[in-house]
Amino acid sequence: MLLLTSTSDIIRVVTGSAASVAVHASYIDNNAGTITPGRTNTAAITSATTTTVVASPGSGVQRNVKYLGFENNHATASTVVTVQHFDGTTSVDLISVVLLAGEDLVMSSTGDWMHHDSNGA
Repeated sequence: MLLLTSTSDIIRVVTGSAASVAVHASYIDNNAGTITPGRTNTAAITSATTTTVVASPGSGVQRNVKYLGFENNHATASTVVTVQHFDGTTSVDLISVVLLAGEDLVMSSTGDWMHHDSNGA
């Protein structure tokens, strides 16, 4: 799990080369005890760039990121994927891996990271 507790907190991904990385995020927002589930599908990232994949919560809202999935859908290209927590001032790398074609990187609801090959192993 990852907590976004200010209006400046975001989760972003840095891709190192042109591939086709699809991203899914699921989260729960807590607004003074009112729980609201949410999710974001980020369009395929096809260049070396930095992309916000979980936006900041609204004022007074705490966002609990429960799942993150990154899949390299490119037929042949690999890319470095670095997941970061950014608080508006400081960026912290959470994990960085090379995703070969067809591989994925997943963060589970317990906060565990798993890197799967193109066969899911």
